[in-house]
Amino acid sequence: MKQIINSLIETGISLVFAAGILVAYKTDFLNFMEKLKMRHRLRERKRQLKEPSALEKHIDCMVKTTLNIKGIYLMVFMAVLYVTVTCVASRNLPIFSAMALAAAVALAPYLILRIRFEGIRRKSSFEGEMLIGNFLNQYRIANFNVYEALEKLLQESKNTRSSNSFVLKMLLELRNAGNQKEIKQASDKFAKVINTNWSRMFAYNIRLAAEKGIDVSVAIEDILVQLRDARVLLEERKRLNSEAIRIVVYMIPLLYVFTVVISLKYIGISMKNYLQNQLFTKEGFLFFTLSSMMFLMNIAIIEIISRQKFDY
Repeated sequence: MKQIINSLIETGISLVFAAGILVAYKTDFLNFMEKLKMRHRLRERKRQLKEPSALEKHIDCMVKTTLNIKGIYLMVFMAVLYVTVTCVASRNLPIFSAMALAAAVALAPYLILRIRFEGIRRKSSFEGEMLIGNFLNQYRIANFNVYEALEKLLQESKNTRSSNSFVLKMLLELRNAGNQKEIKQASDKFAKVINTNWSRMFAYNIRLAAEKGIDVSVAIEDILVQLRDARVLLEERKRLNSEAIRIVVYMIPLLYVFTVVISLKYIGISMKNYLQNQLFTKEGFLFFTLSSMMFLMNIAIIEIISRQKFDY
């Protein structure tokens, strides 16, 4: 257990030292990276034109939504974290144990951001009915001018703050779009962030209105009608999912506290010995770490699967 504690302490010191170097030499590092890019301009241009993979698109969308930075920064941070923890932990642990511990530590930032990302998605999805209704009103007032309708929507809609930021990004990209491909990319980004049927249909109609200038008010009305029907099914979905949420979020921590009470009161283990066995032995610490990671993963799965977004 002391080896694991020493590995974690050394890892923390190494990360703090690396962060200090990065802060101190940030300007020099950025200048050096720009010089490398200038030397390989054609290669960099080809890389920019290359279609990113599905994983890169997912991470980029998630990180831009939660932290407003590029997804490559998260991937670099996770890779550096994995290598650092592996190098430090391998000094005191077997290589496979060190790699497993490093993988768990490196995966934690993704899990935390994914939980937050799904929370933003879910909150935005529940604003769909209000957002579609407000847009339809502004679209008619603006005489079916989609750009003016989106601008007025952002000015008037105070109850759709989560989705307003996505609408603003879409509007800015639509304003700067020079062809149909860029218009499609702008509308697709909005649809992918919220990732619901109504957001995809809404984005598709925005795209048609921006590309061809046609009246899409009838299609928008159809989306609004389907969202109102979907609200009827919402309460039933809440009832079915509430039991699983209570078991994971409340029951598991209570069971752990219950085992502590049983160990202290009935088995006769002192608090000092309990903490010693739990945190300062190799087996106890590994089981505690794995249990915590599995608890985190269960919460993530509940956010992703059980707590469905508001959709039709």
